Amino acid sequence: MGKLGIIGATGWLGHALGENLLTQGLWPAQDLVLLNRSGPSKKYAAHPGVAWARDATEVCDQCETIVLSVRPEDFPVPGFAPQDHLVISFMAAWTLERLQTLAPKARIVRTMPSGGATTRQSYTPWVAGAGVLDPDIALTARLLSAIGTEDQVENEAQLDYLSALSGSGAAYPALMAQAMLDHARRNGLSDHVAMRAVEAVICGSAGILTRKMAEVGAVIEAYMSYRGITAAGLSAARTCGFPEAISAALDAASAKARSMGRD
Repeated sequence: MGKLGIIGATGWLGHALGENLLTQGLWPAQDLVLLNRSGPSKKYAAHPGVAWARDATEVCDQCETIVLSVRPEDFPVPGFAPQDHLVISFMAAWTLERLQTLAPKARIVRTMPSGGATTRQSYTPWVAGAGVLDPDIALTARLLSAIGTEDQVENEAQLDYLSALSGSGAAYPALMAQAMLDHARRNGLSDHVAMRAVEAVICGSAGILTRKMAEVGAVIEAYMSYRGITAAGLSAARTCGFPEAISAALDAASAKARSMGRD
């Protein structure tokens, strides 16, 4: 597999990838080259075999595969000049075209991990640029499996959309939780009771729906068929435009993802 370089190795995504690769035995420590702004970090103290690069030039010189896990506004980093490397980007805004212009000889993959990367719960869609080889595709899937599940998608338009959908992580559940907490407090519940009740709804029900996305319509209709308390709430949510609000949110977020790539 050669050596793997992670630029931005101590940020939350870069560290999630590096740490999970090492702890799962998916990549040998001696073949991992790390770079960040501040030098060697205690975050990798349990893996003394890793190498720390002084700059991006060293990463490009030593590694056959390079992961870019830096903020879009902080890129390009000084010394980043890959030749015939596989470059896997975690960055928003930097499209395949922009990355290819900067690194014309590289084979480029763009990915969009989600917030569950640290706990191996990320869903990571990715798209391959021109010239990416079958071994590159297999290697990309192997790397991303360290932080959860992955899928190759057909084009960047789909990746932009998934940046808005799966890339949102806990944002929309948190928004729903905040609305429920506010409502519970307005109805006289203490913070302790309100938080435990809402946590049971948001977090406790997640396992019920895991691997059952094909059945969510049936789940909703089962609640509706009881014509009881929850059915009344679901009817009101539909009448007030809950599905339309979610659609509007995803439309706005995906439009933002597309516009960032053009800026």
